[in-house]
Amino acid sequence: MNRGLAAQILALVVIVGFLCFAGGYYVAGGMTKQTEQYTYGENIKVRVKIADLGIDKEVTLCKGMTPFDALLKVASLKTEYYESFEASIVTEIGGLQQGWGYRVNGVEPPVGMQDYQLRDGDLLELVKLVY
Repeated sequence: MNRGLAAQILALVVIVGFLCFAGGYYVAGGMTKQTEQYTYGENIKVRVKIADLGIDKEVTLCKGMTPFDALLKVASLKTEYYESFEASIVTEIGGLQQGWGYRVNGVEPPVGMQDYQLRDGDLLELVKLVY
């Protein structure tokens, strides 16, 4: 194969690759979609319930916030970092020392409070952990 033909094939492959990439990027929503997942500011309402402390309050958060954020709006808390879990655990809420777990809409999420993103209308319940 001569060099001229090889160069033309290479140029065609590069152009087709670029067009496929650009087309896919456009179809997927481009920069708007890419930044959307990191955009905070849209308000959501979440109900926070801690039966042991008599707390049942609706709070306003920004989209993407976590149960930690909601909890900070209704009570003081203390956390402890556990290297084995690679996470902070809530050890005290409103002066009540206890291990605390959480449920969202009646379900215990499979991730820690710092990793779960709340959605508009969620019911966040904090419950004592039983050891």
